[in-house]
Amino acid sequence: MIDPCVHCGNSTAFGSGRFVNRIGHGDGWACAECMSVECDRCNLTISLDEDIVPEDCGLLQFSDGADRICSECLTKNEVYRWGTP
Repeated sequence: MIDPCVHCGNSTAFGSGRFVNRIGHGDGWACAECMSVECDRCNLTISLDEDIVPEDCGLLQFSDGADRICSECLTKNEVYRWGTP
């Protein structure tokens, strides 16, 4: 196998469907699926770099203790703060 993901072993080579979104990881590659995280509120998978952390909303922490959430799970206050520089 050419360029296997260091986590799941699936190919990240050109033509595999994982080439465009692969991420350099150590001496190899990781596929975007393996680098995604779960939303702490709804448990759905959040794509790579799509997660929102408290600091993104100008907060030290979310009121419910969540660490990483998806945009659909933001409260009205968090949405307001997220869009404010």
